[in-house]
Amino acid sequence: MGFDYNSLLMASGAAGIALCFTLMSSWLRERTSTFLLTWAMCIAIIIAAIVVFSVFHSTVNVLHSTLAGVLLTSAFAISYGGFTQFSTGRFAGGPVAALVVVGAAPIVVSSAFGFDGLSFVFINLMSALLLGVCGYRYWTARAESPGPITAIAALHAMLALSFLLCVIVLAAETPLYLDGKVPDNWAEALNLMVSVIALTGIGGLFVTVHQERISRRHRDASLIDPLTGLSNRRALFERFPDGHVPEGTGLIVFDLDDFKGINDRHGHTFGDTVLRSFARMIEENCRGDDIAVRLGGEEFVLVLPQSSPTHALALAERIRSIMGRMVHPMDDRPVTCTVSAGVAVAEKPGLSLDTLIRKADNALYLSKRSGRNRVSQTTSTAA
Repeated sequence: MGFDYNSLLMASGAAGIALCFTLMSSWLRERTSTFLLTWAMCIAIIIAAIVVFSVFHSTVNVLHSTLAGVLLTSAFAISYGGFTQFSTGRFAGGPVAALVVVGAAPIVVSSAFGFDGLSFVFINLMSALLLGVCGYRYWTARAESPGPITAIAALHAMLALSFLLCVIVLAAETPLYLDGKVPDNWAEALNLMVSVIALTGIGGLFVTVHQERISRRHRDASLIDPLTGLSNRRALFERFPDGHVPEGTGLIVFDLDDFKGINDRHGHTFGDTVLRSFARMIEENCRGDDIAVRLGGEEFVLVLPQSSPTHALALAERIRSIMGRMVHPMDDRPVTCTVSAGVAVAEKPGLSLDTLIRKADNALYLSKRSGRNRVSQTTSTAA
């Protein structure tokens, strides 16, 4: 096919070294992405297998082919652990160990009984099966990054198929014994060329998925208030990209009473504790579709899809009452903090989120002017 076996082995090894370096570099920049480190280890083991295969090509010693085969199947078994780290963040040590044993056992046993040809068949067969398992698992996880992960699964399948072709050709040509010859046929050459393509492609795609995860994490962080863990103002407006809220959407604006005085008297650390406690409390009183938001400072918002004035007022009153009874320890002294609220409900279509917030703010100011620690609503529930 224009390439000799050793040249293709060298090309596979060079691709593996470059990939290993790329994955290690990416992991060093982002240590939490441990699947990159596991895959770098897999590639390092594959490189070792390639080196031993090259030695076997010169010696035709069955021990060398056995060692190379065990290294290769072990690398593919460990790559399964890379998948579990990719999907769950944890390395599945037990299943990986089992796969290592299952992959290596038929290779070692057939070699021990002198069936070096059969051993080579098992090297390719077990590699194909392990790659197929990993490819299938990536296929099932493709929803995270459909394009790159689907391509990773496809490259695993392509590589598995090339190993299966080696099985078929080897089984036909040398079913049990090598007879002092090195397997060197079109299927082996094709397998090595596919390996170069697959290793390079999978490595690049893993780096792409890694970068996409970082981008999503940064985006998610930009939508979360770091102090309370609630959604922030940006996240609220992104929930309504056209700027309008559906008819029947309720909105409650909360503002902690005399919060500046609390900070002045007890310190900002204590104030932060009060804010976190209030955030947890309103989350505990939310329905599944409700949106709890910290707008900034001591101001919070609850968006209530498919609500009504009665429900919104009742929820605001319940939260106000719970907050008034909540005790915040401070130097063994109980400290309480009250909250005022304003309620508005969109009872007509096409209302903007800005308008609904403004209506609830007007009701909140009414609560503040009326003595605080109370709930008010707009005079027109139609907002």
